[in-house]
Amino acid sequence: CVFLILLFLSVSGCTTGETTQSGKDPIWQTTPLTDVRTGAPFSIAEINDLPLLIQPFTITCPICIQQQAEISDLYASGKLQFVMIGLDIDPNGNENSLRDYTRNHDYYGFYAHSPPEMTRSLVDQFGMRVLSPAQAPLIIVCTEGKATILDPGVKSSEDLLKVLTAGCPE
Repeated sequence: CVFLILLFLSVSGCTTGETTQSGKDPIWQTTPLTDVRTGAPFSIAEINDLPLLIQPFTITCPICIQQQAEISDLYASGKLQFVMIGLDIDPNGNENSLRDYTRNHDYYGFYAHSPPEMTRSLVDQFGMRVLSPAQAPLIIVCTEGKATILDPGVKSSEDLLKVLTAGCPE
């Protein structure tokens, strides 16, 4: 049964990432979020002056912790200015547990809980991989608004530097 579901999703295109052109912003770009560290409101669409990484994750995912450490290492190196947003996609998650997580790990970036409509919009655009934190999903949003999901797997800080300096793939 699971095989049939996966087959259907792959045939329908739901498991592959897609690159988008700028235009009408999808829900995931305009959804109001709140950074759990500062309480500051923001949306992804408002961040358009620097390259942006979005990491859908859960606070119990060891792969996610590895990826966040690599992102923080790149930021600490000072080699590139960029913004990182960690989106807790756990439907049972809450802001208090996410705030505790960010206090314990002190990684770079903004951290917010992804509302269900935002998570659905991410899945609609990038496929089911955004719901699989073990695949270390990362979405790059370029300053002109194009977005793409990177290949699965943890990216080193060096790999992230190459991706972010190369810009969005066509």
